[in-house]
Amino acid sequence: MANQRVSNTALGAAICRLIEQYQPENTRLFHDPLVKDLVGTPIRVLMQFKSMRNLTMQQMDAITPGIYGVQISRTRFIDDAVRDAISQGIEQVVILGAGLDTRPYRLAGMEHARVFEVDLPSVQEDKKKKLHKHFGRLPQQVTFLPIDFDTQSLEVVFTGTPFDPASPAIFVWEGVTQYLSEEAVRRTLAFIATSAPGSILVFTYVLKSFIERRSDIPGAEKMMEIVAKRGSPWLFGLEPESLASYFAPFHLRLIADAGHAEHQAHYFKPVGRKLVVSEIERIAQATVVRS
Repeated sequence: MANQRVSNTALGAAICRLIEQYQPENTRLFHDPLVKDLVGTPIRVLMQFKSMRNLTMQQMDAITPGIYGVQISRTRFIDDAVRDAISQGIEQVVILGAGLDTRPYRLAGMEHARVFEVDLPSVQEDKKKKLHKHFGRLPQQVTFLPIDFDTQSLEVVFTGTPFDPASPAIFVWEGVTQYLSEEAVRRTLAFIATSAPGSILVFTYVLKSFIERRSDIPGAEKMMEIVAKRGSPWLFGLEPESLASYFAPFHLRLIADAGHAEHQAHYFKPVGRKLVVSEIERIAQATVVRS
């Protein structure tokens, strides 16, 4: 059930990225030419029809308004963060809970980085088959590391790999933390804390008030019931005002925290797009420091 849960959430995020590819180039938030080959033929064919794309987005927003908007916003935010990190000389990229992430294969400069995709083995095996079919081989710069975040530590998983803890890295943790126990989240942050100063963490989080069903955001109760019934309950959340103090014990200094207002101002309004962006999920960026 856990493997299927992760596979389904990875697929949902990928479908949002695929739908975005049908936006006009001048208003599209990002370019992802590979995603169509990772979602599978039936979905790829269905999404060619505008009616199906619209229906898919309507079904998402019927649960909680703005799910599609927040998904594509976080993709753009992380794309920018990874590009900036590479331009600043960071040569290691760690994608935690990589799912169907395509950044190692589409962002400029990634071909020169050491990339580590960390996820459940079943999710990775399916993805590797699709990557091999697309490229004719597996890209040499990517190392696939199997893990179950709830039961295994990153320290053990990275032992004996080409990862260099003395060299700065950027850690991408997208759409994962809400499914984990707080213990698993803290364990992961503790590993990141041991990385070289200047390392970067960019990660998404769901509001704690939403997790605890104290939120007045439309659809909150319905969303929590649906994810629970699907076998993928949301367990962990944070609040913006507590981020800095939560990061502090892990040698992480908060440098950015963005939600629906920032996404509207930075991504949609400048290109004239009117799209609802959910308030339930935010994205934060922090850097490893040593006092």
